[in-house]
Amino acid sequence: MKLHHIAIHNFLGARTVDLPLAQPVTLLAGANGAGKSSLRDAISLALTADLCRVSKRGEAAALISEGAAAARVFIQTDERDYEVAISKAGKITDSAAGNEPHAALPFVLDPARFARLTDTERRAMLFGLLGIETSHKAIGERMTRRGLAEQKIAAVLPILRAGFGAGEKHAKEMASQARGSWKAITGEAYGDKKADGWALPAIDAPAGADKKAENAELQAKAVEAELAQAQQELGAARQDAATRREAATRIERLREQASMVERIKGRLKTAEENDENCRARLAESDGKSGLIHELAYALDRSLSLTIPFGEMDADQRAVLKTAGSTLDAYTAQHGKPAAPAPADPARADEIRRGLQTAKSGAANARRDLATAEAAAIELAELEKAQQDNAATAPVLDAIEARIAELTERRNNWQADARRYREAAGAAARRAQQIEQATRHHVDVQQWSAIADALSPDGIQAEMIAEALAPLNKLLAEHAALAQWAPVLIGADMSITAAGRAYGLLSESERWRADALLAVAIAALSGLRFVVLDRLDVLDATGREDALYWLSDVAEAGQIDTALVLATLKSAPPAGALPAHIASRWIERGNLIATNEKAREAA
Repeated sequence: MKLHHIAIHNFLGARTVDLPLAQPVTLLAGANGAGKSSLRDAISLALTADLCRVSKRGEAAALISEGAAAARVFIQTDERDYEVAISKAGKITDSAAGNEPHAALPFVLDPARFARLTDTERRAMLFGLLGIETSHKAIGERMTRRGLAEQKIAAVLPILRAGFGAGEKHAKEMASQARGSWKAITGEAYGDKKADGWALPAIDAPAGADKKAENAELQAKAVEAELAQAQQELGAARQDAATRREAATRIERLREQASMVERIKGRLKTAEENDENCRARLAESDGKSGLIHELAYALDRSLSLTIPFGEMDADQRAVLKTAGSTLDAYTAQHGKPAAPAPADPARADEIRRGLQTAKSGAANARRDLATAEAAAIELAELEKAQQDNAATAPVLDAIEARIAELTERRNNWQADARRYREAAGAAARRAQQIEQATRHHVDVQQWSAIADALSPDGIQAEMIAEALAPLNKLLAEHAALAQWAPVLIGADMSITAAGRAYGLLSESERWRADALLAVAIAALSGLRFVVLDRLDVLDATGREDALYWLSDVAEAGQIDTALVLATLKSAPPAGALPAHIASRWIERGNLIATNEKAREAA
């Protein structure tokens, strides 16, 4: 940022400043209270909207010079013009309002500001100054370039939003969990060297155990199918045997029944003879008595008492003729009906009971004979069927022996299959255990690598080195050019000069360190603009060294504009200043003299 002109009216102690900047370096000298610091604050207000000596915009009226109605600051640069006006009511009109000032401007306007930052703020400022991306995505890209595990990078990225420390803690916790998992798998305490290539003792498993197990299972299934068929045959054979036993039992019963045929015939004959005998005896015991004889006698008597045949009608004669024929038939068998003789009722009842018994015995004998004859027929059929099936009867012992043999073969194949499967399973479990242990070991290594990358000595150190290398290089070059103690920013963001901590430096040493830092920041940021106040803390030699250093820096093109403020008794003579430097005198807030004019006059 090259400044061409500065105009200030009634801002604090700077009442009238009209300063064209013809040289890269301008020395503004004046007594205490002359308005030098007011000039610096006015520039800061215009370029960064920093109110400097008041904390609120409502207090801006306090920045107007005493007795003035308003304040105005105008700065012309090679980029644009900046103008700020403050009314008596405190209203600020800023031409740059809404524009974000360059992040490095506060540090070139106030060189001591960098040293006042905390370590974290200083680191962030340098990262921003050199465009070093610090987002979690950028950190993830750096981890990827380191060859770290992509999945674990993706897992830790969201946590990095909370900072490196949170990411490192998470990675260490995950590494610890992986160590615990490794121990759970192996039963041993984790160790990097132990875990690298860890394996269980080898298992003596038959070659091709899986295929052998498959073959044994196939053989067992084939035998199982044969066994199922044989068991079906055994069931059928047992059913056939049961049927044969039932038939044999039936045959025995039928033989017994068939053997009774002749005996039953004899019983039937006896019963029939008894029936016939009882009938005869009953006839003898009744004589010509009984209902039939009594009817015959009544008919005979009726015919003798009937109406003469000639007096009957046709129907009566027909009935009479039939009755006569019936009586003739009776007479032919039993003789002339006689009057019924008195009968022996007790004897007749006894004979009738015997007749009834004979009839019942004959009926039973006929029934039993029919059953025995049917049994004989069925017996013949069963005996013939038994003879026909005798040749094809299954042999139970042979089938049972075959089943026993098949069962043993199946069991043996199944045992082989189990043995091979167990061997293959043990080998697989061993391989799986080794694989899991290896995976957990890799997790430990990968998470540990990520934790290392996120530690202060990892990517942070890498980024810090990227930020510090150009800054420290430039600081070393400027210190050598100015012949001052070299200033160095450490990895912990500490500032040292000639190895001494910044806090231990004297006021003049701090001024030199701040000036080196401000010029280096101005060069690295591209602003090439710096304001150095209080040059008077240096002795005469020191001031001379500082001015010659700034002249050399301007000649090298690293600085476009440098404003140096000093409390002096008088402005340095023109001949005492190096090239590229102009001096101006400010008194009571007014710019009244320049040694440039004095030099021109000379």
